[in-house]
Amino acid sequence: MAFNFQNLLNMVGRSVAEPAVVAREVLATQWDRSALWSALALVTVLNVLLLATMQMLSPVPDALEQQGIMLTPFTYTILVGSFLVLFVISIQAFGRMLGGQGSFDATLTLMVWFQVISLVFEAVQVLLVLVSPFLGGLFGMASLVVLFWCMLNFINVLHGFESRGKALFTLVLALIGTAIGAAMILAVVGVNVPGGTI
Repeated sequence: MAFNFQNLLNMVGRSVAEPAVVAREVLATQWDRSALWSALALVTVLNVLLLATMQMLSPVPDALEQQGIMLTPFTYTILVGSFLVLFVISIQAFGRMLGGQGSFDATLTLMVWFQVISLVFEAVQVLLVLVSPFLGGLFGMASLVVLFWCMLNFINVLHGFESRGKALFTLVLALIGTAIGAAMILAVVGVNVPGGTI
């Protein structure tokens, strides 16, 4: 299948309608690790650009600025990239602990594709915010539900689990593990959050 924008959108749509099928197709591509790292770096930069655009359209409240939440684009890119890497490691490690079979490269492959889906949703949300912030907010909440469903199925296929229960448990553990790792990273860079310094 030729790679173009229309095919990309079609595959994103299929990822929502039949995430398990698309997950198997994505895993069958078998990219080499250097290409996967490059792809992850690219989606990280695009993610930051879209988030920056969203922030311009919906400015951060003054209360958050006073808490030292504002970061430079470079620092934010490093943080987002670090969190994604932590999430990949957590999904792979905790899934294997629960009897899964997913490799690191396979996990990285699905994470890259998951981020592509997320970027498409973010782009649509930006366009909707331009029309109506309320509609943009509603779409953002709906997107979270859809992305959660996609990730749950991706993890289930990745590790070859017999039920989504283990996939859910893996996801919860991965989120906790990533949160702990993120807190440590934020502590190193000295980012303040409401209620104190992480």
